[in-house]
Amino acid sequence: MNINRFQDMLYSGQLTRRETKKILASMGIGTVMLPSIGGTASAAPEDHPLFFTWVGYDSPEFMVHCIEKYGEEPRYSYFDSEDDGFQKMRAGFEPDMHFPCSAVLPLWNDAGLLAPVDTSLLSNWPDVLDVFKSAPSTVIDGNRVYVPEDWGQTSILIRTDLAPEFADPENQSWTALWDERYAGRIAMTNYSYIIFAATALVSGFKPWDMTSEEMEACADLLRKQMPLNRIITDSNTELGQALASGEVVMAVAENSLIWDVQEAARGTDIEWTWIVPKEGALTWHCGLSIHPAAIRNGMYEKCHEVIDSMISPEAGAFEIENWNYGHSNRRSYDGFSDEFLRSIGLAKDVDAFLGQTAFVQEMNDIKMITELWEAVKAGF
Repeated sequence: MNINRFQDMLYSGQLTRRETKKILASMGIGTVMLPSIGGTASAAPEDHPLFFTWVGYDSPEFMVHCIEKYGEEPRYSYFDSEDDGFQKMRAGFEPDMHFPCSAVLPLWNDAGLLAPVDTSLLSNWPDVLDVFKSAPSTVIDGNRVYVPEDWGQTSILIRTDLAPEFADPENQSWTALWDERYAGRIAMTNYSYIIFAATALVSGFKPWDMTSEEMEACADLLRKQMPLNRIITDSNTELGQALASGEVVMAVAENSLIWDVQEAARGTDIEWTWIVPKEGALTWHCGLSIHPAAIRNGMYEKCHEVIDSMISPEAGAFEIENWNYGHSNRRSYDGFSDEFLRSIGLAKDVDAFLGQTAFVQEMNDIKMITELWEAVKAGF
């Protein structure tokens, strides 16, 4: 795609976060720092909340109930990463609400960026899955500061026609990454906190509460694993092609990789399994929070209408079908077969599916984790 065309589509909100990642990956770009744009994606008047969010979440399908009540969507401003959004707000930008992911909630709360959410104003709150209501850091100091909206998992996708032993759930474990039979045919994610979390689970450590000694132990275990890798990347496109060709047998990634493999393997008869590690898959989730400025601006109640729209079953069904992300509303899954949901790394019985999981959280010392990962990759 022409870069100018890509930028036009990105800034106008025509691309979902999923589509943006795919296009960037096709350009050979794993992550990108694009300037946040302070304008809006709609002509909503000033008496509507300003929603600071990822590109794509301005799709009107998320705002059906909000539009029915107020006749308009909220106003939008975009960030391309949570670090970018955090720095912009610390510098004085004050939206009415925003869309963080779970790992940054303590940081954002400590910076004074999260106001309490009143769930009594949310008609869809009773249908939010209990596993997300009780997820770590969603309630801080007795106040709910966040409402989960979507989720996905990081695990290992394995070519079970090439490594058939992993089709058996009894053999599904993060330890597959250390299987020397597949030396040179393993693809590793480049996200330091994800791979250290998986290594912590293998080691019997609590990933989000490791001591410095435990982090060093994880680094030592990863040094033993490093020679087994063929690829270290964040690009689903690259991983999908490598798996489809048989260049690699297994890859660590989000469940959205399943879609990329399906596309790359179209017309072939290869087989693969999205494993559920006995130590637990790593589950990320993102959602809605309110900035304290909304209270001062008289937008507090309207922010709840936006949240209620985004956690509605209609919004969830749209996201599941079009983005292949999971959704926090249990009724979002009603119109989908278990076969389809399994094919995209989800399930009809979400409570059971998430019964053994490790929610991604803020790590004790992410700086140390990052430095250790860079040293491991460099051979030190």
